[in-house]
Amino acid sequence: MRLVSLFCVGLLSLQVSCGQTNKEVVIGFVEGLSGPFANIGEVALRHLHLEVDAVNRRGNLPDGIRMKVIPFDNKTNPQEALLVFRSALDAGVDYVFQGNSSSVAIALSGAIAKHNRRNPEHPVLFMNYAALDPALTNEHCEKSHFRFDADVNMKMAALTEYIAVRKDIDSVYLINQDYSYGHAVSAAARSMLEVKRPNLRIVGDDLHPIGRVKDFSPYIAKIKASGAQAIVTGNWGSDLTLLIKSARQMGVDVDFFTFNVGMTGGVTTIGESGVERVHQVTNWHANINEATQENAKLYRVKYPDVFEDAYYGSIRRAVRMLEKAMIESGTHNPELVGRALRDMEFADDAGLVSMRADNHQLLLPLFVSKLVKIAGKNDLVDIEHTGLGFETLAEIPAEKTRMTTTCQFE
Repeated sequence: MRLVSLFCVGLLSLQVSCGQTNKEVVIGFVEGLSGPFANIGEVALRHLHLEVDAVNRRGNLPDGIRMKVIPFDNKTNPQEALLVFRSALDAGVDYVFQGNSSSVAIALSGAIAKHNRRNPEHPVLFMNYAALDPALTNEHCEKSHFRFDADVNMKMAALTEYIAVRKDIDSVYLINQDYSYGHAVSAAARSMLEVKRPNLRIVGDDLHPIGRVKDFSPYIAKIKASGAQAIVTGNWGSDLTLLIKSARQMGVDVDFFTFNVGMTGGVTTIGESGVERVHQVTNWHANINEATQENAKLYRVKYPDVFEDAYYGSIRRAVRMLEKAMIESGTHNPELVGRALRDMEFADDAGLVSMRADNHQLLLPLFVSKLVKIAGKNDLVDIEHTGLGFETLAEIPAEKTRMTTTCQFE
């Protein structure tokens, strides 16, 4: 898609389709595909491929264009991400998809914005499907960045609303990964719980190296000694599953309140030890309603080797909103597509969502759920053939997830 003419660029303000001649729009999947979180990145890539294939089968994009996905391994490292972004530009990428690691996302967002300022004839949009640091839509906001999942503050607001009514819990322990996202989770939990449950004691607040802890028993020993009745964590990948498994092995029978236990392999690894104890807040899970259940079942029939996970809803929504923006703008030029994304409303199986124009944060309903055995639970859909699934405890409407923003686009 890099064949946009200088004449076309001059017409961008007039929102002319520009008659691009290239028949492919290139999506760069800049994600960790090796290292401790490779399994998470690989499954997200498969979700992206499946959704892009669906767009191409529908064939509704302007000028008969098709989407193409090229993966780039950033090793879940900000510096590596900047290097592979240069490779992505050389490959003609028009849209970057990324979601694992807010530190990576912040680096990429800045690099993409810088590229766009220097190369207005070759703009790139950043489709962030899961990097949740609030800074990305506040002090580090960029016009080229759009987030399709709720940020840390939105999710923590939903989760703490539920914790606040759990009068059986009078003490919690915070444990998170030691980088920008984990810091944001810890800060949000502290500030919100102090307001909503001022008598709730926070008896510990630990940060640990991301992706490098193989044995969480020293952390669990501290949690056990603290007498905490619940653990609040934003951990993801093996940092979450190993934490929960270690707690169960050491006899720490407390509730877990998480963002990411529904990721690939999470429930399989945790198993029945997490039943009735492990909670999550997400924008999508298979058992929200009949529509999500039906879509999950159809997904598994069509793609039996790929299970939908917590990322499925965000990636599905991002691709379909991108498709809608291209159709509505009549072009695949990222500058004009970005304009169409602002203020866009979109209805999917989990409810109506809308993109904020002031900071490019998607407003979407959120769901607090817990892990249960699905037997006798009104045909709940299980996860990865475990016989376990998530049951909704509370729904927070999209508009109630709106947060104030300090974003000021240049």
